Amino acid sequence: TNFWVNMRAFVKGIILFSIVWGCATSVQAQFAASSAESPYAMLQSTAKAIDGLVTVSGRIKRTERVEGQMESGDLRFKVNAKPLKVYIYNVDPHEGTELIWSPEWNDGKVYIHPNQFPWVNVSMDTYGGQFLDGQHHHISSTGFVTIRRALRNFLAKPADVGAARVVYTGQEKWYGKMLDVVKIVNPDYGTKNYTVQAGDDILKIDAKLNVPSFKILELNPQCDDYFDVKPGQVIKVPTDYGKEIVMMIDPASHLPIVQIIMDEKGLFEKYEVSELKINPRFTTLDFSEENEAYGF
Repeated sequence: TNFWVNMRAFVKGIILFSIVWGCATSVQAQFAASSAESPYAMLQSTAKAIDGLVTVSGRIKRTERVEGQMESGDLRFKVNAKPLKVYIYNVDPHEGTELIWSPEWNDGKVYIHPNQFPWVNVSMDTYGGQFLDGQHHHISSTGFVTIRRALRNFLAKPADVGAARVVYTGQEKWYGKMLDVVKIVNPDYGTKNYTVQAGDDILKIDAKLNVPSFKILELNPQCDDYFDVKPGQVIKVPTDYGKEIVMMIDPASHLPIVQIIMDEKGLFEKYEVSELKINPRFTTLDFSEENEAYGF
């Protein structure tokens, strides 16, 4: 029906906002890093800062490659880390569509106010095909989880190898604030074989290897979705999260406000954050359909 076509289009625009946001004014600075840290130490500090987040809110603009085309979206969000709770207000596309999700509420289903005909709220399985189709990440990767996985992959390498692969390229201006720009270059980026284990699906392989689940799907066209694998099957997986990873890091919070992931084809995904609030105080109404400021 038109309703479910619209819902799928909405979902494609809303749930994959894993890590970065904004509209930057780029001003390359030709001077030393604002931090006394080495580029490698800056990434260690960034990983620590992400791990220290309890609550976060802001706005995200995303650009992601899906079936060879770049798709974009814009939304406002609130995230409570423990227990995990998410609220989203979609700005573009389908402005006014809202989403509330917690694995501990509504039988783990996401609750959606579509703000369009037939004007009824719906619950959807976050692991269902309609919700995950065309998505780079599962909703549980909301916030800075995805870039933390990329950092976990990078920081797991021997320190001397990691230090040789990261460079500081200067500063760029972002909403009037100077951010440190750090680039990770993986010269041996490519693919390798992985044998599917009992209990595996592509999302679990993503979490195990700290590589993008959607990239695994892209490398294995014989897999129709994230769950179309079986034990003993040999699939291709990327050797790293990306061929190049660029992060624009806030020197004060150490958080990566902009994240750009490149692979062998070019831009794979980009996330830009603005209006960021770190550890704001939320109430239960922030993640409730009973909040009168919401449209549920």
